[in-house]
Amino acid sequence: MMKWMKWIFLMASTFYLLSCDWIEREQPESFLPRFSPLQVGRFWVYEVDERVFFGEDDFEDTRYYYRDEITEEFLNEQGQAAFRVIRQKSLDRQVWVNELAFGLRIADNRLIRLMDNLQEIRLVYPIRLLGEWDSNALNSRPSESFTIEQVGSYSLGERVFPSAALVRHMEDDDMITFRDNRYEVYAENIGLVESYSEVYRYCSRSDCLGQQIIQSGRFIHLKLMTHGIL
Repeated sequence: MMKWMKWIFLMASTFYLLSCDWIEREQPESFLPRFSPLQVGRFWVYEVDERVFFGEDDFEDTRYYYRDEITEEFLNEQGQAAFRVIRQKSLDRQVWVNELAFGLRIADNRLIRLMDNLQEIRLVYPIRLLGEWDSNALNSRPSESFTIEQVGSYSLGERVFPSAALVRHMEDDDMITFRDNRYEVYAENIGLVESYSEVYRYCSRSDCLGQQIIQSGRFIHLKLMTHGIL
């Protein structure tokens, strides 16, 4: 009888230890937001290329830099942890001027950004290929589907991120009236490494219809230069 009881105890202990190990190793990614780490003191510096169109053959090119830094952690009105991000702008990476502030938080396995009093869902966990969600589910704007289009190694210039997720916001071009091409890339343990947006209106007059002559719009491309924790 004692041998039987010892055997039961040994098996139960083994199962408990294996279960604990499995829980630790197989913890759902929803609890590990590795692609959007939030911590006071984290910062990211981006090189930004921008072209603004004012009319046919009338545009302005600019290159500048953004520096985003998480400066504060606080509780929002719902009692949830949120983070304040200050974005600064510079033309030479020497003199920085405050550009704007926005909030980030993780809630219900979602990365939520609050900018200009508008809440948007930028990322949803777990990260999986073809995962899809309505980015405007928390605001009154028309629904807009974001889709994880690519998961894995990602090249950005000469840099290679071994684990990244490309989130497609929109890719549409009717070749006549508009073009809308937008995406973001998040790298594991880093966060946002690239943001790409080109939104144009083509000339729709009878003499230029279908020629894809840009009448108005904006191109902006953010590429990560450096990042760290202060």
